[in-house]
Amino acid sequence: QQLKMEVHELNPQETKFPAYCDGGDVLYTGRHLLVGVSDRTNEDALERIEQVFPEVPLVPVEPVAQGKYVLHLKSIVTHLDENTLLAPSDPIGYKVLRAMRAQELGYDAIRVPDVLACNAVVVNGTVLLQKTSCKTTQQTLEKACQERNLDLKYVDTSELAKKDAALTCCSVLLGIDENKVPSL
Repeated sequence: QQLKMEVHELNPQETKFPAYCDGGDVLYTGRHLLVGVSDRTNEDALERIEQVFPEVPLVPVEPVAQGKYVLHLKSIVTHLDENTLLAPSDPIGYKVLRAMRAQELGYDAIRVPDVLACNAVVVNGTVLLQKTSCKTTQQTLEKACQERNLDLKYVDTSELAKKDAALTCCSVLLGIDENKVPSL
């Protein structure tokens, strides 16, 4: 109530096959809801999300990889702004960008070698990223942020890593412009 946001139930009534959705599989870019289908987010959740947010185009993203660093969609792709996605430069990055139809939807992609650096959170014009020792990743991200008038801040995520967590796992982003950001 204090935030004046409408909350929607994922499963508003009893059902034999409930919808389930991990927030790490949902990436709102300001133009689209990119939703990864995974062990943590099912097709029923996609249907419910489309019902709740009919004004925002939903793009289902089929799983492309799982492994040590790929728990869900935002483990391998996030965004810097409404037009720019951040993805790894390896084959997994290529596959996820293709699965989400990034080029077709008009997104630019910044590609970096350090997959862990692709888990970014942007708050009020500042990109928060975990520290990386990869100089190529650092230079690419610094240039991309400078070109977009974004500040860049590296954050120590070593404690998060002990539990396989990342920056996006620890964030709830609430939009101020109610015409741009869907409710939670």
